[in-house]
Amino acid sequence: MARRRQDSGKGSWTELFLFVLIVACIYFMLALFDSSLTGEGGREWGKSLRETWGGAVIVLLLFLMYVCIAKLMRFRIPRLPRQVLGTVQLYISFAFMLGFLRETGWESQMTLFRPGSFGSGLAKFFVLNIGTFITLLLVAGSFVLSAVFYGSRILRLTLPALPSWRFRRRKPKPRRREREDYEPDTPESILFTESVPSPKLKPASQDDEEDSAQIELPEIEMPASPRPAPKLRTGQKAIEIIDDALAMIDAGTTETPRRKAPATPPRPRKARRPLPEITFPDGTATPDTDSPKPQARTRRDEAVFPPPPEIFGERSRFDASRSLQRDSEKQGRTIITTLKNFGISANVAQTAAGPSVVQYKLELAPGTKISKISGLDEEIAMDLAVMTVRIEAPILGTHYVGVEVPAAERKTVTLRSLIESGEFINTAARLPLPLGVRTGGRVLVKGLEDMPNLLAAGGEGSGRTTFVNTCIVSLCSVKTPDELKLLLIDTEHSDFSGYEKLPHLLAEPVSTLDTARKALEWACAEMDKRTADFAQEKAKNIEAYNRKVPKSRRIPEIVIIIGELSDLVYAADNDFSGLIIKLARKSGGAGIHMIVSAQKPSVDILPSMMKSVFPARAAFTLSSAADSRNIIDTADAAKLTGKGDLLFISTNSPVPVRLQAPYIAADKIADFVEYMSTSLEPPELMTF
Repeated sequence: MARRRQDSGKGSWTELFLFVLIVACIYFMLALFDSSLTGEGGREWGKSLRETWGGAVIVLLLFLMYVCIAKLMRFRIPRLPRQVLGTVQLYISFAFMLGFLRETGWESQMTLFRPGSFGSGLAKFFVLNIGTFITLLLVAGSFVLSAVFYGSRILRLTLPALPSWRFRRRKPKPRRREREDYEPDTPESILFTESVPSPKLKPASQDDEEDSAQIELPEIEMPASPRPAPKLRTGQKAIEIIDDALAMIDAGTTETPRRKAPATPPRPRKARRPLPEITFPDGTATPDTDSPKPQARTRRDEAVFPPPPEIFGERSRFDASRSLQRDSEKQGRTIITTLKNFGISANVAQTAAGPSVVQYKLELAPGTKISKISGLDEEIAMDLAVMTVRIEAPILGTHYVGVEVPAAERKTVTLRSLIESGEFINTAARLPLPLGVRTGGRVLVKGLEDMPNLLAAGGEGSGRTTFVNTCIVSLCSVKTPDELKLLLIDTEHSDFSGYEKLPHLLAEPVSTLDTARKALEWACAEMDKRTADFAQEKAKNIEAYNRKVPKSRRIPEIVIIIGELSDLVYAADNDFSGLIIKLARKSGGAGIHMIVSAQKPSVDILPSMMKSVFPARAAFTLSSAADSRNIIDTADAAKLTGKGDLLFISTNSPVPVRLQAPYIAADKIADFVEYMSTSLEPPELMTF
């Protein structure tokens, strides 16, 4: 505990500052609990703290308030640095534990038990790399480490005592123990003492023959004097003290004469090893250190990569705990009543909110068939007075049935919030794509190299074009032009016209059918060439190939993006379909990937052969149930609400996952392209 200091009775600006800090800590703690006392501004601050640092940040606020109160009451805080380290480690431990609980499936509706992006990213990294069991041990060890920082002896209590016979400690010499108790005084202290007892000589021992003339002085009481005695020099002996005192009396001064240190021969300086000569790509050698530095700099030296997050716009203000509808209990009772009218007994087990929908997880009575509830979506939508309702029966990996109802207030998910999320930052994918936010507030990030091709389908106003733009921007924000090249095919002259200055382009955006055919033929030839090079180097994929070859022979990954598939298929039928199928079947290992967009994925545009080479598909709002079944094998895409609401399937998730796709404005895309074009060198474009 802190000890009380003497009260000086004087106020200061410091006390006012400490009082303001205490009030601020209380305000932010109320904001963490989403209290109405803090107003809308406090709720926004609390939401931001919970999203970024999690509910465990209350540990830091409590410690800061404790320090401020102790300083304000003039209490002495013992071992403050250790307490600071212990508190920071305790916060990390709580955030780590909450993130681990979320990764293992435990989800709490209380705002204080949210791990935030810090705790979620930390737990996800360890769970994916070392497993759940070792991560649990790390969580426990983190709490033990915080106790050690606080000064606890928990390690001594938990670990068994080590046998003493394993360690042979050397007995301390009695002469050294007596020296530790001996604190000689300076000449000034001897001169100004009232009575100085005579020194006692102590015979030297065999262990210390060189100190046989050492004199041990007893403790001398110092009188009250306004002049403090200077400290004794290291290694000064009693004989030297007396000599200094006599010299001071002869000189008539009270300052201790300085003794010259014995001259020691200087150490020979080692010859400095000359630095190796470095040759830069332009052919110039390393400049001499004495020569003036050049003032001119290249554009690549001044480049900043990756780009700052502010260039993508503002963060989204979505919080799953606050996005639940106020009448969620009423809607839940309505759903239960509707099912009861059809002879189905169920109760609402959990409620999860997303940016565009609210999902009610129902627990059915034992013996209830799933098929009885699957066809009641229209009846439930009529009783709830909403446009559409989607039923997921059952939810993958659980024993619940999900009923998804459109939210009363749709929340926009910006691309910046997904790029700054822990799931995107800590992903191990080479080509990460932030696909969107799940129902419940979790971000879904997938690697394009694992898909390895993506098909996006949706009508006008569904958010399909914006989704493709977010894929382009997110890929270019994590990969340099030397690591990634884009080939854009835009036959409508409107989708990709703003990317003409992007340094990642392999060629100018293709806008004619003849050029598009030549570009796809070149991609097929490049795929065959890369496959032969991989076989020669005995590499399985592009990642293994780039690790084996020198840096000058490394090749970039290529992403081909087609703005509208129907324009190519209707123009030349089998010519483009055959090229796309051939390229999609073998290009994944060669580092060539495809993102294809289609407005109407009918059977004549997307036949079964072409659909099979696109295992990863994103279905936005579609006009007919037949088109929905053609792309995701269910009619649920016709029940989406539009504006980025999508269903995603892949080989890892065969059941459609509902997401809210990110949004980026057209002016932010223009700012991003302008930033990249002015910061990086212009590309060397190909011609087909």
